[in-house]
Amino acid sequence: MFRKSFALWPVVLLSVAGLVTSSCGSSKSPTSPTTNASTSTGTTSTPGVTGALTVIVNPNPVPFSGKPITDIAGCNNRNNTWYYQQMIQETNGSAVTINSEIDMFDGFVVNNLTGLKMIVPARGTMTLNPKWCSSEAKAHTAQSTFGGVDANGTSLTVNGPVVNLMAATKN
Repeated sequence: MFRKSFALWPVVLLSVAGLVTSSCGSSKSPTSPTTNASTSTGTTSTPGVTGALTVIVNPNPVPFSGKPITDIAGCNNRNNTWYYQQMIQETNGSAVTINSEIDMFDGFVVNNLTGLKMIVPARGTMTLNPKWCSSEAKAHTAQSTFGGVDANGTSLTVNGPVVNLMAATKN
């Protein structure tokens, strides 16, 4: 499926627990090819308690990697790559099902996924492992916004921190 965001043609793929959604394009901009999720179990949800999510990125700033991303065709010829962890924690005692994710790269929406079913257990953590690639050899920023509903049916949205993707050091 092809999507155009502003003047960018991103290549984006999210792979979470068997869910694969992709948006492909060409040219010179960002690519967030994969996000793998794992969860840790927490306590059971407390009736009447509203869920609350916190997003932590490690590391931030993210050092330039340069390690090829070979599992996505749009990244095969892009040498500018970054890898990091994004931990989503439920802190209030009510499990949350994340059903949407919006990813931004350099301030532009490059991915808008819906219909997700990523569960963050009550007082538990889900870890995502985003990878980004770009044909532009410079520093970039990324940010994810997650939307979902807690075990009591309350909708919530959380903005992750701005992730600083560092430029390669010059020799």
